[in-house]
Amino acid sequence: MEPRSSGRRSAPEAASSADADGSKRRYGNRADVPTAGGAAIDAPGGIGADPDRFLAAVAVDGEVLFAGPSMPALIGDDREAIRGSDFLEYVHPNERDEVSDALSAVATERRVTHRIRRANGGYAWVESVVDDDLAPEFGGRVVTGRRIDADRTFPERFREFLEYGTDIVTVVDADGRVRYESPSVEDVLGYEQGSLVGRSPLGYVHPDDRDRITAEFYEALADPDRADALEYRYRTADGDWVWLESRARALPDDAAVGRLVINSRDVSERKRRERRLADRNERLDRFASIVSHDLRNPLSVIRGSIEMARVKDDTEPLERGERATERIEQLVSELLTLARQGSGIDEPTEFSLKGVVRDAWGTAGGERAELVVAADARIRGDRGRLRQAFENLFRNSVEHGSTSSRTKSGDSVEHGSTGSRPRADAAAPLTVVVSATDRGIVVADDGPGIPPEHRQDVFESGFTTRTDGTGYGLDIVREIVDSHGWVIEVVEPGSTVEADPRIADRIPNGARFAIRAPTPATVDDAEPWIEP
Repeated sequence: MEPRSSGRRSAPEAASSADADGSKRRYGNRADVPTAGGAAIDAPGGIGADPDRFLAAVAVDGEVLFAGPSMPALIGDDREAIRGSDFLEYVHPNERDEVSDALSAVATERRVTHRIRRANGGYAWVESVVDDDLAPEFGGRVVTGRRIDADRTFPERFREFLEYGTDIVTVVDADGRVRYESPSVEDVLGYEQGSLVGRSPLGYVHPDDRDRITAEFYEALADPDRADALEYRYRTADGDWVWLESRARALPDDAAVGRLVINSRDVSERKRRERRLADRNERLDRFASIVSHDLRNPLSVIRGSIEMARVKDDTEPLERGERATERIEQLVSELLTLARQGSGIDEPTEFSLKGVVRDAWGTAGGERAELVVAADARIRGDRGRLRQAFENLFRNSVEHGSTSSRTKSGDSVEHGSTGSRPRADAAAPLTVVVSATDRGIVVADDGPGIPPEHRQDVFESGFTTRTDGTGYGLDIVREIVDSHGWVIEVVEPGSTVEADPRIADRIPNGARFAIRAPTPATVDDAEPWIEP
């Protein structure tokens, strides 16, 4: 390395120094503009006017002595931060030695292609040319550069297509590092163009998809002609996930720009449609299965009751048929409800927990049961569907907690709901408590509770421990909660995890259902939430 010149002077001093011919260089108010060959090289209309070009004066040890006005646009730091820093720190480590050699006094090659780090963490490919002679104004060398990542990747006639195209075009090298990304990366993913250059795209793939995509990505690098279309989730600049569909194609062997060109498009909406269709087909399959199986028994009872009444001339068998008819009506009602449940909600509104709970209790509450709302909350969601969910939870509690069998542990595992009122021989009044918590909502009663062995099964379609149950009441509840993006589960009696400590002693120890939901502070305002 050549030692720094001891005669280095500041830019203002250099601007007024005498030339060899005795004349003085003056730049008016622009005393910090150096010259080369007697012409301003970073003046308006020169390099400084082009954001893809830059100029700097750099000492042989890498210290930046002067940063032209165009450098902030390329690097992202202001000129004062760049001046005095180490130019080599902006160079990608893989090319740092080459740039250092080009700055030295004994360099044989002063034109270097390298990556330069930007303030956002990404890299841009540039071609830097180091002047052979020391700049007398600074005692360093003049370095001029221009961005070449886009120019080297695609001919000029394709640049307009890339600028206005909606798909992301990415070029990666043989090491799997990004060499170029088209401007659409900003619209689709939110990243500034060039910010991902020099990085591996695999670091942005969803963890659940990463192993699969990593294997297929390196297979494509090894044999691009065998690459298939890939679908995976990719992290956006704001931390969300979008579904991308990517297709890789090989670049010519003599292409200096990279190994693969990858075309990616956002297919999130298509994936949502596919999910809705799959949910709808699943519900139809379930409906067909239930109709073919669960309705067959009640119909057999009705048919047998009618025949027996005819033979015995007795109306008692007809009463059995009437009960079977009521069961069919209940099954049809709940099956239609399941069939109509969607995978999301269209127009959520804001309302109070106490209001929707009171309305649901008016429909499903028992005469020998009491409702207590321990803590209110604001909810954003589908009020009608949530009312139905609370109605089914209340029926489940009333039918199991306020009957004469209330003293038998485990009677509260009925998954469905009959919609009927408690029997006349009901025991002590039941208390049902609904409360907002710091994590969502808890619904609990002081009935016999749910045995631990059944807590994982109560939301399964068709699960019931009652001979007259349908097994679809709590399934409907789960569907409604899922459609809001929330989670419902059975929690152990006595657990205070789901309850605010201020109200924990008011939550009974019978059957407990906890709904977990985000707050407005953790999700977008348009999404469903619960605010205690």
